[in-house]
Amino acid sequence: MKTELMLLLYDVLLEGQNVRRVNFCREHDISQRTFYRYIRELTDFFRRHKPDYVIGISDDGGEYFLNKVP
Repeated sequence: MKTELMLLLYDVLLEGQNVRRVNFCREHDISQRTFYRYIRELTDFFRRHKPDYVIGISDDGGEYFLNKVP
């Protein structure tokens, strides 16, 4: 399940879509703490393997998105 959810997050972010934390947690029956762990692992992945990309967070902290670093 973890691998599938992380791949879903990765796929949505690469497609340029935003991920709402509350909705993702509700839809996949995971805690917000688990969501944060998944985002942290994806952030580490991007840092190591795709350094031109960074996961951004909306001002209210509820949405996550992928940014290309100039």
